[in-house]
Amino acid sequence: TEDRVVGSLDIEEAIQNGKKKFELGVLAQANRGILYVDEINLLDDHIVDLLLDSAAMGVNTVEREGISFILVGTMNPEEGELRPQLLDRFGFSVEIKGIQDPVQRVEIVKLRGKFEEDPTAFIQSYANKEHELAYRILQAQKLLPKVEISDEILLINAKLSIALEVDGHRADLIMMKAEKAMAT
Repeated sequence: TEDRVVGSLDIEEAIQNGKKKFELGVLAQANRGILYVDEINLLDDHIVDLLLDSAAMGVNTVEREGISFILVGTMNPEEGELRPQLLDRFGFSVEIKGIQDPVQRVEIVKLRGKFEEDPTAFIQSYANKEHELAYRILQAQKLLPKVEISDEILLINAKLSIALEVDGHRADLIMMKAEKAMAT
């Protein structure tokens, strides 16, 4: 609902205690600036408009404070398409397919079984790899501002966008950001 997305007056608090209390919506609760929406293509149009407005303006007017978030969504294309305005907000997309290699499938099942037997031990067994990856990400973040993309690469990006008949410049910007990230 719209109230759940942008927030609303806490009716229970108002009735029980006679106090006005604002209950935050999911935009304000976005964990580390990431908003995940499952089956995003099934959202009502007015909810999509709220997300688009908040993303474009950087402000959730109900709360009167700045917001910024990365929108992550999943969908099943068989259940309907995304509105073009929302599709334009996704810089990257990934198609997920089931693993067809029987050996890999067996390994997945075994790992899932180990997790279910003892989640804490399973997570702990990957702690060193997690810390190593976190360290690499922090180092990459430090390097990112120093990365420069050449005009030659930017020209390739522009030609690709034109060849694919992409409107606007968002695709060119996303490609540049991806290239910088990959360089780190």
